[in-house]
Amino acid sequence: MEPVVRESALWGVTSGLLFVVLAFGYRLATDTDLSVLLALVVGLLVGAVTAGLSYLVDRRLA
Repeated sequence: MEPVVRESALWGVTSGLLFVVLAFGYRLATDTDLSVLLALVVGLLVGAVTAGLSYLVDRRLA
């Protein structure tokens, strides 16, 4: 695996997990009825978009 692809995948995983943690923290802090499935799906989407954008930005800056 190319280093650029590995770095982009790690950025995607990190951002997706961070979003899920923040969503659950918001759910706990405000006692809001936030769907767990919705948080996970949006976290997966955030991770995929971040991975794609970091790949594109890294290729342009290099």
